[in-house]
Amino acid sequence: MLQPYLSLVRRTLGLSLFLPIIVTLCSGENNQDISSSEFAILIIIAGGIALYFWHAACRLIKSCEPALQSISEGQVSFIDELPDKWVTGGIVASALVSLSLQLAMIRWQGTEWEIFALYKNFGMLSCFAGLGLGYALAKRDSIPLVMTIPLLAVQTLLLVAMRHGMLEWQISSLMTIPVAEQLTIGFNSSTAVHHLVAVYTFLATMMLLTALAFLPIGQACGRFLERTTPLRGYGLNLLGSILGTLLMMLLSTIWTPPIIWMVPCFAILIAMQMFDRKVLTAGILAALSTVTLLAWPVSFCYERIYSPYQLLERGLGDHGLTMIKAAGHYYQRVHDLSEKAVAAYPNRKAVRDYYELPYKIHPSAKNVAIVGAGMGNDVAAALRCNVERVDAIEIDPAIMELGEHYHPEFPYLDKRVNMVVDDARTFLRGTENNYDMVVYGLLDSHSLLSHASSVRLDSFVYTVEGIRDAKNRLTEDGVVCLSFCVLSHEIGRKIYLMMTEAFDMNPPICLSTNYDGSVTFLQAKNGNLSIDPASFTASGFIDITSKYADLNLKADISTDDWPFFYMPQRVYPLTYLGMMALILIVSLVLFWNFVGQMPKFSNAAYFFMGAGFMLVETKAITELGLMFGNTWQIIGIVITAVMVMAYLANLAVLKTGIHKTSVSLACLILSLGIGLAVAKAGGMPATAAGQFLAVVILTIPMFFSGIAFSSLLASSHDISNALAMNLLGAMCGGLLEYNSMYFGFQFLYWIAIVLYTLALLKVLTDSRS
Repeated sequence: MLQPYLSLVRRTLGLSLFLPIIVTLCSGENNQDISSSEFAILIIIAGGIALYFWHAACRLIKSCEPALQSISEGQVSFIDELPDKWVTGGIVASALVSLSLQLAMIRWQGTEWEIFALYKNFGMLSCFAGLGLGYALAKRDSIPLVMTIPLLAVQTLLLVAMRHGMLEWQISSLMTIPVAEQLTIGFNSSTAVHHLVAVYTFLATMMLLTALAFLPIGQACGRFLERTTPLRGYGLNLLGSILGTLLMMLLSTIWTPPIIWMVPCFAILIAMQMFDRKVLTAGILAALSTVTLLAWPVSFCYERIYSPYQLLERGLGDHGLTMIKAAGHYYQRVHDLSEKAVAAYPNRKAVRDYYELPYKIHPSAKNVAIVGAGMGNDVAAALRCNVERVDAIEIDPAIMELGEHYHPEFPYLDKRVNMVVDDARTFLRGTENNYDMVVYGLLDSHSLLSHASSVRLDSFVYTVEGIRDAKNRLTEDGVVCLSFCVLSHEIGRKIYLMMTEAFDMNPPICLSTNYDGSVTFLQAKNGNLSIDPASFTASGFIDITSKYADLNLKADISTDDWPFFYMPQRVYPLTYLGMMALILIVSLVLFWNFVGQMPKFSNAAYFFMGAGFMLVETKAITELGLMFGNTWQIIGIVITAVMVMAYLANLAVLKTGIHKTSVSLACLILSLGIGLAVAKAGGMPATAAGQFLAVVILTIPMFFSGIAFSSLLASSHDISNALAMNLLGAMCGGLLEYNSMYFGFQFLYWIAIVLYTLALLKVLTDSRS
């Protein structure tokens, strides 16, 4: 076991050392600092240095191999010889660290590199690959858990050094997204081959480093499970996973940095290596090295704030006013647009005119809701225009608090302002207030809804149903004013079509405002809004309604079932196949390295159930988030509730002795069919009874899935192999989730039904043999 593992570690370290050189070569077209000959010489020198250090690393690992073999065998003996009274704690602790470390790594990767913030699914699948293979190898004679923290340290050093130690042009090829069908603010699509080479090499390296770090954790989890009965072990494993999720939720609540996320995980990992003082010392040193890298002050110009959603970097913009970056890119800035400031700096008048445009269009507006209030520029504009009440809705509490402290006009301290920290869509649907105007700030997201989904935080705000919710909150002469940084003509056309449908086929008026690339879309509740050109032409704004009314511009509207606002057209994301192929290839490299020690495919039912469960979980997160709010608290509660349902199902099987797996699977398939029928009928009403029924419909499949899995596991003689196949199935489900980007989320029901039907057929076949 150890030799193939160390062999793959050596190759991965080599790839890690050469990665900066590969990325620099692929970004060479943007080099304006040195000549071509100097560039070639530096590449050759860097290549020689990387080769030297790789050779040194290989020699070091080779010389340490006997010691590592002894330590890895000692780890097995430590787990096997642990007193029975400590086994329960070992199972819970190992599951806790596997889940909490997974969530911590996924989140941290997204704070350092933007591509991970937008594709968290990739990090999750990397962890699943390592954990799944680890469970499959749990019965081997060595567990190299001593390698986990050092490998995490290597990944931390690599990501931090490349992000903050290389010149901007050197990493320009990584500032692209390898998906052409979906647009992203601040990024270009990877169109050139050399860009794709850089991105895919980068992602493959990170996947290997992550999987190799998590593989020994999976082994340890599986080894502990072998010490008890399958059902009891699985229940304790679920309990540890629940505690891991709750731990990360707690740490997110208090806006802690990555060091705090990692310390509990490292403490547990080190505690699991207490069988040898030298191993313990090595683990502590590796943990301190990783923590030091995480705490390294990469920039003295920005204050780093880890909100529950993203990393915010607060710095100084024009005239010393606050600006923030999110996902490494410019996100928001505050303006002082008071009379005194505009008089002193006349160039600010154009910005002031932009923010006050809604109140020139509808000067009698007195009660206003601002969606995506941010740090308060839109709120300040409303107050300057004598609005009597403002409901300021912002999902990120850290952004709102920054505005409260640093906006020069202090709009959030005004008594007329009601600060609402919530998901905009949920607030508009649940409030009983009616507004003279609903104003959308430049609301856009640099983060995903959850690690298991490709939906972004703002996706359900920009759907036909979302805009219709805003319209329904208007007074009889109320107006919706939606501003957005239009990434392409097709996105502008898409907003135009969604506004048209939401307002009963009355198209909006579209104004180009020349501020941050934004276009403002306006329409009244009664659909007959007309604007006096004098109200905007003096500010240099242009009516471009005819541009987005052009039938030659092709775009598809976003709906709650297909909420992919940043995809102009509903086309199958073929470029996603490249990322899926990368994940499959790296997974095959991992599994092939351990050929002969693979999971048993006689456990295929666990595989199908894992894949189906991942899709059902994604669907539950999406629909319950839509109903109760896409805030981090709701998503965390839903993820925890999913595991609680599985735990209760396991407990029910343990206490009652249910063993009819086929009956549970049949009930599961039936419940999915009911859920699909309800979704096609438009879902449940937004009443208390409707919300209760929605929760029942969306969570009952989880319970039946848990019953089926636990009852099948009760007859298993190899729990670690069963869980390995289940995790590998979850990987497959994560890949299948991308189909929703074309077919919509209701289609996930059909895929899940097929997968669970295959599991049912496998169970019935096995019962007859």
